[in-house]
Amino acid sequence: MERFSATISLIQKGHERLREELIASQKEFIRSFASFVCRKKLDWHNDDELSIALIAFNRAIDTYNPEAGSSFLTYARLLIRNSLVDYFRKTHSPPGTGGGALGEGLSPRVEEKVSVEQHALYLDNLERASEIVVFQELLARYGLSLDALVKSSPRHRDTRAKLKELALLLARDENLRERIYREKRLPLLEIEAAYGIRRKVLGKWRKYLLSLILIATHGELELLCEYIWGRSCQKRDGQNKGPRA
Repeated sequence: MERFSATISLIQKGHERLREELIASQKEFIRSFASFVCRKKLDWHNDDELSIALIAFNRAIDTYNPEAGSSFLTYARLLIRNSLVDYFRKTHSPPGTGGGALGEGLSPRVEEKVSVEQHALYLDNLERASEIVVFQELLARYGLSLDALVKSSPRHRDTRAKLKELALLLARDENLRERIYREKRLPLLEIEAAYGIRRKVLGKWRKYLLSLILIATHGELELLCEYIWGRSCQKRDGQNKGPRA
């Protein structure tokens, strides 16, 4: 991804020829992902959806910030997806989701809205499943697994709420984050000394807390983060870098 970051940095400084080259090299990515969102094969000569996707990709080039944690293509996918869903809402129901039993008894306008919202939910679920795969691979680097995580998760709601709050607090500690990424572990002694949290508590919930910190800081786990903390999470405050190794 460093290749994209360097190129985009130059484009943002005014090297427009590089913009044209980057877009040309990623046209198949744009077409393929837009086709996935629209659930049909799109053609550059016939489909307005590709124009929407291209505009979104161009906006991604202008606004991408590598310090936010996401890779460029992850960020571009997010903008393309959101732009196409907005387009569906403003114009028509998305391909392959309208009509049928879903629309029986509904006015065309209401049926259209239901169809678009269901398609957006379908994309969210599909992307969340993709994030689970990324999360599993990430956990493996830290000697963890989803099964182990489930077994070590707190059962009481109050405990989970307190650990979620603590995870966000620790995730915003840049020095602590860097140490976690580097050593692939939770430094219990340092956390106890800095935050006054008993090591017995930290040790008991070590796996669960570490997994929350990874979700809160990794650039490609946006939906999981939103699922746990809600849209107001603002998990990286535009500064944190997610683990990449």
